[in-house]
Amino acid sequence: MSIKFRINQVSMRTSGGPVVYEFRSALTVLAGSVGVGKSTLFELIKHGLGGEALLADVVETSVTSVTLNITVGDQQFQLTRSTSPREWNRVRVFDINEQQSKPDHFVDKEEPTLNSLLLDALDLPDDMRAAASSGSTNQGARITFNDVFKYMYISQGEINKQIAGSGDGYYQPKRKAVFEVLFDLTSPEILDLRSQMATARGEWEKADHDFGVVKQFLSDSNTQSRFQAEQTQLEVLKQRSHAEAQLESIRELTSPAIDRETQTLRQLLGEAERTLAEAENSRAVLQQQQSDFMRERDLIDQDIQRLVRMKFSAERLAAIEFAVCPRCMQSVKGREAPAHACRLCLQPDPVLSAHGEKESETYEQDQLRDQAKELEAQILSVSSSNDDLLRVIDDRRALIVDLSGRIQERTQARITPQLQAYADATAKRAEAEAMQRELEKTLIQWDRADDLEQQAASFQELLASLKGELNVAETALNTRRSEVFDELDEEFSELVSAIGIPGVKTATIDRKSYLPILNGKSFQKFSPVGGMRTATQVAYWITLMNVSLRRRDTHFPAFLLMDSPRTSLNNSDDLSAALYRRLVTMADAADGRVQVIIGDNELPADYRRDYEQINFDYDHPTVPTVRHPGRDAVTRIGFSEE
Repeated sequence: MSIKFRINQVSMRTSGGPVVYEFRSALTVLAGSVGVGKSTLFELIKHGLGGEALLADVVETSVTSVTLNITVGDQQFQLTRSTSPREWNRVRVFDINEQQSKPDHFVDKEEPTLNSLLLDALDLPDDMRAAASSGSTNQGARITFNDVFKYMYISQGEINKQIAGSGDGYYQPKRKAVFEVLFDLTSPEILDLRSQMATARGEWEKADHDFGVVKQFLSDSNTQSRFQAEQTQLEVLKQRSHAEAQLESIRELTSPAIDRETQTLRQLLGEAERTLAEAENSRAVLQQQQSDFMRERDLIDQDIQRLVRMKFSAERLAAIEFAVCPRCMQSVKGREAPAHACRLCLQPDPVLSAHGEKESETYEQDQLRDQAKELEAQILSVSSSNDDLLRVIDDRRALIVDLSGRIQERTQARITPQLQAYADATAKRAEAEAMQRELEKTLIQWDRADDLEQQAASFQELLASLKGELNVAETALNTRRSEVFDELDEEFSELVSAIGIPGVKTATIDRKSYLPILNGKSFQKFSPVGGMRTATQVAYWITLMNVSLRRRDTHFPAFLLMDSPRTSLNNSDDLSAALYRRLVTMADAADGRVQVIIGDNELPADYRRDYEQINFDYDHPTVPTVRHPGRDAVTRIGFSEE
């Protein structure tokens, strides 16, 4: 059966206090002049359900949040969404059946999403994608509750122009997919197959294109065929193998002589090279030691020179008789000082020698001079050892040269005749290796071409398999599809005739676009924007609702929110009366299974008793807690009346 969807209550938090509207009737009309806020209320409902609504100025300035009490299927929720852009993404959810708060849901990206909650309540998966039925390489956009809501809410901006986004070319695959889902003319499995087919088609086209590019490149570059490249590769491998065999033969012929004298010479050469290396290492150590001793000796010489300078300075300063203190500049002439004491610091003068003179050398100077002598002796010793090592190194080098020459004399007679043959074999091997590398590059290109060809064939097979599965699945629904469209055609034709839309002789629902066809033409071409298109669209929505209610085997929500049909009908009394008569009949026949909420201006007086009516005017606007500025001060919401 069609899914139950009802808005039980809409409440707003405003700067002037709370505002609450109850919707208890199957058919409710919000009646009032242009600008009293009917579209404002409708857009707030859309906002509360997670849609991108056109919020009026009064909402932005005076309404802080909207709360919807809704029934979806067997579940009942209370949804609260702020009107502040900074908090739009978060929706507070209260489960009325279970009487407990659920985690906050989100409108965009973050989990859990309001979209998943509402689709699940409608018994619809939240991962369906709407891929184009044929030729598309895009897996399709995800179907959301907002897409379903286009079949539930007809705004004043669309009521005389388009049906559920039919005017937007890019949106057509999704609009038609939602129609099929709501009338069970497709299934999540079929939509998934279409999405997989689109993805596989895209992969196949890419692989086929890449294969064509590589193949064209190989052709344009005069690259030899795979067979020719493989044959040439075999020949090159033989050439390389032959060259390596020649090299190995030459190595065997030129191997060193293995007589006892040659072996002895090689052993002596190895020992001489080892002792040379040890001598050079020892010399490096001695040179470092010599450098360290010389640096230490230089430092001691500096200290000795420093002490000499200090002694000289003291002797020069001792002859000076200070008249004033060099620190505070006070006179010291009249100051009495003990004998043999300094007049300035009053400390005893340095001890004099036996002859009445200061000692010529200090203890520190003596110690430093002794250290300098020791270091000099060590430097001489290291220098002597270094000279000895130098002679050893020269001897070992001469021995190495001699041994190497003697070994060369014994072996060159066997090596020289083979040098040219060795060079020729090496060149042939290098040439073969270069050709092999080039052939490997060529074969890699052919391997890539073969891989792309196989990949394209694989995707083509997958595409054919998916297409077969899709045909089987769609064929199984052909009978139902014919039945549903037959009922839609019959209902729509009868309804258009009963309403009396001028100039219409035949009325059907197109089985490809799912849109109205009038006199064999699409409804957009049959009538320009205006009353006839509005009447056609209202008849279309009533048709969809009546068929879904009668069949009781669809997912079509039994809910319709319609904004200002009479205004778009150019106040045609006959058409308006006929449409309202049909709406009342539908609500009565549904026996509580449907809810229709309409916002309109002047209403047919004959039917006012048959539905619940909420009246608004400039003194009692939709947001009564905020004073209405009057009709002339109203800023309209996009194409809507407010």
